[in-house]
Amino acid sequence: MKLTYSRKKSKTLIRDKKTRGFLKEVDVKDESPNKLIIGDNLGSMKCLLHDYHYKKKIDLVYIDPPFSTNNNFLINGDRATTISSSKKGELAYSDKLKGQDFIEFLRERLLVLYELMSDRASIYLHIDYKVGHYVKVMMDEIFGIE
Repeated sequence: MKLTYSRKKSKTLIRDKKTRGFLKEVDVKDESPNKLIIGDNLGSMKCLLHDYHYKKKIDLVYIDPPFSTNNNFLINGDRATTISSSKKGELAYSDKLKGQDFIEFLRERLLVLYELMSDRASIYLHIDYKVGHYVKVMMDEIFGIE
């Protein structure tokens, strides 16, 4: 089973090495093998795959993407730790992708993640109930229904 929609890109185009970004590693003081990366997540994952040779090496993935709400979310000074959709404050993030654009945005990232995940990896995806059924079919297409 798979989703079909007009803006669906080929797997080859999504996995293309030429469209990757770059990584900016954050210097940490301990000897941890973990990495904190600042950058576009799709470009960063492609760098991990092609430049850092992380193919099949990641064991745990947690994703909390936007929920396709068609809103801008703001943060204001008196509520620095709370993101809300109030009318005052600075833009925290924009969640303007809807429909097939949102599904393709998420699919691109999941296809690259699939290449990065080990055979024993687990993935946890936090998603809204309004699009969850589409995401389930898409994930079955990428990861298998089992």
